[in-house]
This record gives sequence, C-alpha cells and structure tokens, in this order.
Amino acid sequence: MKSIDEIIGDKILALVNYVLSKFIKPDITIEKVRELNEQEIERIKAKYKIEGIILDVDDTLRKEMRRIPKCNEEWIENLKGKLKVIILSNGIDKNIEKYFAEKGIDYIGFAKKPLKRNFLKACKKMEISPDKVLVVGNSLFDDIYGGKKNNMRTILVRRVEEDNER
Repeated sequence: MKSIDEIIGDKILALVNYVLSKFIKPDITIEKVRELNEQEIERIKAKYKIEGIILDVDDTLRKEMRRIPKCNEEWIENLKGKLKVIILSNGIDKNIEKYFAEKGIDYIGFAKKPLKRNFLKACKKMEISPDKVLVVGNSLFDDIYGGKKNNMRTILVRRVEEDNER
C-alpha cells in the first residue's frame, strides 16, 4: 500500500506531465515500442530521412530496473539491422550497460537528459547529424523535449510491454 507521500508525489507528477503535454508534443505517440514494427520503421525512415535511433531504457524498454522483457530484446535485435542504435539513459546500471555492450550497442548512462550534451554525443558516436535521428522514450521532458531541442524527431512511449502480454 502506498504512503500518503507517495500518493501525493504521484498526483504532482501526473499534474506536471499534464501541463508539459500542453507544450511539448512528440512527432508520434505509441503505446509500446513493438508498435514500431518493420513497416512502421521503414515509413518513418522514408518520411523523416532517419538513419539512427536514440533509445531510453527505464520505463521505455523495461520496468522498475528489472531485466528487459524478451519481447523487447527481440525488438532491439531487429532494430539493429535497420538503423544505427544507441542507448541514452539518465540512470546508471552496470548490468544493463554490460548487456548492451554484449549486443554491440553503445550506452551512455547518467546522460542528464534533457541537456543537449549527451544527445549530441550520441549523434557523434553514430556519425549522424541530429536531424536524421529519432528519439524514443517515455518522458515528455527528458526524452521528447531533449530530442526536440536538438532538432530530432521524437516518439513518446506510454508503457513497457511485458512478455506475458504476447
């Protein structure tokens, strides 16, 4: 059961997100990352001239610092063949960093999103200009605003899919 402080915190966060949603608009909003299937990725690539993607981890690819669900692992593997991929996370998790290193995907932790510095560092690592990058994340402020102020296309993800939903 949540404490009164947690309930108040949740209400304040919901209010802040509501206010932000009036000013910060993603290019696309999806329920879960796997909605970006092969056809949708090809459509976005053609429409916006996208060559690379910056992915958030927490509450985009996984919930509550747990492991990435198998369905999202498969999605990331499929994505690698279509776009250059890099992870940009405000968190620091050596296990997840190691996981992505084993997959051949660069990881930038403690990114301090929405600050520009690490968005631009991600572009440099992928050797792509910001206008050819798609940012995918769950936070209007950290991911969507951060991407927008760097002239990137953005996709807001509403929730993480779990393996048992398939």
